[in-house]
Amino acid sequence: MITNYPGETASNSTKVHNKTARKSAQDNPKSAQEVHRTKKQYPKTAAAYWLPKVKKPQDSTLFGVQIAYRGKRHRFPLETANKDTAAEKARDIYLSLVGVGWDATVERFKPKTVKRKQSATVGALISVASRLSSARPTSLEAYSQALRRITAGALGIEDKFKRQAAKNGNWKAAVDNTPLEKLTPSLILEWKNRYLKAAKTPQARNSAVVSFNALMRNSKALLSKKLRPFIEGELVLPVPLWFDGVAREKEPSLRYLSKIDAGEILAAAQDELAQDQPEVYKALLLTLVCGLRRSEADALLWRQFDFNASVLEIADTEHKALKSKDSAGQLGLDKELVALFRGYKTRASGEFVLEEPTRRGKRHKVYRCNMHFMALIVWLKKKGVSGIRPIHTLRKEIGSIIATREGIFNASRYLRHSNISITAKLYADVKKPVTAGLGSFLAAPLKNVIEANFTNANALQKEASA
Repeated sequence: MITNYPGETASNSTKVHNKTARKSAQDNPKSAQEVHRTKKQYPKTAAAYWLPKVKKPQDSTLFGVQIAYRGKRHRFPLETANKDTAAEKARDIYLSLVGVGWDATVERFKPKTVKRKQSATVGALISVASRLSSARPTSLEAYSQALRRITAGALGIEDKFKRQAAKNGNWKAAVDNTPLEKLTPSLILEWKNRYLKAAKTPQARNSAVVSFNALMRNSKALLSKKLRPFIEGELVLPVPLWFDGVAREKEPSLRYLSKIDAGEILAAAQDELAQDQPEVYKALLLTLVCGLRRSEADALLWRQFDFNASVLEIADTEHKALKSKDSAGQLGLDKELVALFRGYKTRASGEFVLEEPTRRGKRHKVYRCNMHFMALIVWLKKKGVSGIRPIHTLRKEIGSIIATREGIFNASRYLRHSNISITAKLYADVKKPVTAGLGSFLAAPLKNVIEANFTNANALQKEASA
């Protein structure tokens, strides 16, 4: 109750009281804060802090709590109807977050929501990587086979190419069930040394070096930088991995050395293949004259020819995705080649340039016209085109011819490489060897050494030594 003194109105009395209260608050700020504080503050490490924060979700008799920590927020079930017990559990969850982080805390206090990671085996890695990767199926197959071959070689599992038992899947199952932790870098290094030492000739060693490097490169692609974080979310990967610290071998020169005559091959093909085996002849023209890869020739469509413009367009189609975006391009065609393919188109039965052979057995999983390509390989070997990939040799040969005639840049464009360094490293061999150009100085006949004057040989030797 406020008492009014004589001569003081109620209004004046109220003003004086308010002024006095404000002055008191200004003189003692702490007292003002205590007046306005209605609840005692507790640290998050105390159960009392969580007491007002635990709540019962709608249609539930048990408490739960929502906790935010370091930019993440998560709701935890506390599985109790007692509020004090719920607050203590909430406190324990917070302390766990501070101590061990989100992953371990969620796994401990909310285990039903945690997706259990698989044990990392060879097969599990291949399965997860194949599902998450956007690479072409053929590329993924190469990556998978590389890891399987490394595993089989390092652990001494029978090679599937040497045992017919592999047909029932025993070899693949044995390899795929191998834990990745068994593939230690030291084991891979031992296998690499055995693999290279097994090559008895320089040529065999060069081939082994290239094969080993390719296997390591392809197997590592299963764990590319883009995929690895997602794979680690599903698999527990060992440390170190099989490729960590294992150096690749220095490869021999892969430059193509021409040993064939393209003109002679085309002339022989016109005599021997054009009439009797027209599809094999077309395959030769596409791979030698046009420099197409086997897969490109296999899936080539008639609509990709522009006969009026004398152009062949290489591009993705509904039947074939190119090796890379750089593989697309346009090739100019000689008028003779245009005339040949115009004639073939008039007799075509479908949209593909190469007619599919009559089926005998199962269809080849990669090439429609594998029988035509096999026939071409047999014919090429009879004509002296050696090596393990005679058809690809034709592509190298046309690259070599164009590099000699038009220069390395035009050869790179014709072969549709992603950059000119690939052409220079692998394909473009100048067919005409470079000479020193000093032969004219040797044109004068040399004096017969038998008729030379040896009487002053000792004197000449002394003079030369001086």
